[in-house]
Amino acid sequence: MVADDEVVQSKFSDLYTAVYDLIDDAKRGHELVKLHKGSHGAANPHPVVQDVGAYFFRERKGIFSFVHHAVGATDAGLDALAVYDSACRPRVATRKVFGLLAECSRRDGERVEDFSRWVVSRQHDLGRYRGGSSGFDDEARSFAAAHFRSTGIPASPQEVLVCCGGAKGGMMAMLAAVMCRHEGEKVHRMSGRVLAPVGYYQSLRILPPIVGGAIDVAVNLDGHDVEAWLADTARENGRVIYAPLVNNVDGKALTESRARDIAGAVLEHNRRNHGNPVYVLGDDVYAGSYLAPGLSARPIGSVRGDEVGGSDLGNMSDWVLSVVTPSKTYALPTSRIAFAHTGNATLRSAVAHYRTMLSYGRVPQGDELTAAAAICLTPQHWIDQWNRTYAQRVDRLRTRLQVINQALGMDAFRLTSPDGGWYAALRIHPGLFADPRVRSSVHALAVCLYYGRERCDTGLGLLPGELSGYRVTTGSPEFILRASVAVGDDELDEFARRLAELGALLCSPARPAVITHALDSARSVVHDLDTIADNA
Repeated sequence: MVADDEVVQSKFSDLYTAVYDLIDDAKRGHELVKLHKGSHGAANPHPVVQDVGAYFFRERKGIFSFVHHAVGATDAGLDALAVYDSACRPRVATRKVFGLLAECSRRDGERVEDFSRWVVSRQHDLGRYRGGSSGFDDEARSFAAAHFRSTGIPASPQEVLVCCGGAKGGMMAMLAAVMCRHEGEKVHRMSGRVLAPVGYYQSLRILPPIVGGAIDVAVNLDGHDVEAWLADTARENGRVIYAPLVNNVDGKALTESRARDIAGAVLEHNRRNHGNPVYVLGDDVYAGSYLAPGLSARPIGSVRGDEVGGSDLGNMSDWVLSVVTPSKTYALPTSRIAFAHTGNATLRSAVAHYRTMLSYGRVPQGDELTAAAAICLTPQHWIDQWNRTYAQRVDRLRTRLQVINQALGMDAFRLTSPDGGWYAALRIHPGLFADPRVRSSVHALAVCLYYGRERCDTGLGLLPGELSGYRVTTGSPEFILRASVAVGDDELDEFARRLAELGALLCSPARPAVITHALDSARSVVHDLDTIADNA
């Protein structure tokens, strides 16, 4: 038997680890309703995505070859692309993508017909590493560039990076690029700060500490917040603003006006501070997942200087790393691939360097091709249908909460309607617990997980707001838990049933005993739960 290792750490006291330890423990004894999960509501992506993947592994060829195969083309002519676009209605036209690919990969003097024939016929042996003329890297980057262009970001294939590790892979590489220096054989963590909106992507909180950074939060993340933060951190280097297109916990979208407001502050600051600019991480993974009718969301990387003060300011794409993945809007989390774009050659080179150091650069061809296919070939009507489904489920849950509140005689639960994505902030009135021991959303989560004692048909899996920068204060006393509506109606109804059961228990004389059992159960798993929650 190996003795306890005093060098290698085996226990961790960070909030992220604690929350998932609680959920994992509760799952062992309870059949949780799992609204904490991030998966799309679809069991699988659109069939075309699966077809591309199957075609690659069978024929070892790329997306353009698949398109010709799908329409039964007998040659490599470009007419097949037009036929496919007309018949299958991909979200991004393949003919436009081919034009981008030709611009970056066609040799001088090479005829378009010959180039197309080469693209359609090339193969990649599965026993070989990526790279060279058969790596399909240029094909995947061309599709990604076309996607970025469809959102207003002026991308070319040469400016696109492909990363393993999903969105976190691209984010981690960017933070390292801004907050580290690699000199000789040593990497120096230079520290840095990230400004993020309250409700940010929960996994973001674990990334800056790896490179010596920290996260600050802003309630609204608008131009005023950015200006104030830049002034407060003027003496610090390595600053990054996290600007999600759709905020994670509450589904708040980056509107046209707020995007311009932020861009104006960033571009003006960088014009005046060449030696200490601020960079922006554009989290665009929910591009297209919009629930609010008529919503006009604007990726931060698409804003131009002439929109916010003058062309001499440059464009936001000069300072932004925009990241998109197939895992959210396009329902392919199986492909842990991210496409990232920046118009800043220096930043792109640095991100590419740390991507390699972190082993995020060797992307499997099948993964990157199916990722590109998911983002570009998925028909818009499929996305629109899922957006309508999510909006209906939000309404369904809100209706259930109204019924629960009426039965309890208090506004115990309310749901913030999201602009996009499929998460909503469940807000719980502090009077429902009325117990000083429940002083954070982490404690509230513990009660949601363990309120049913040994009954296996109890337990609610949610994520506490503290994971995303919320704090319970006297001015903001509500407890906030993130809930997903990317589940079936039956699961949503069972969630409402259990929430009603929880509410009834907490409004009964059993409340102190319920809370005591829940917190004792949580502390048996995470011994320093109170300290972790208080310091979050």
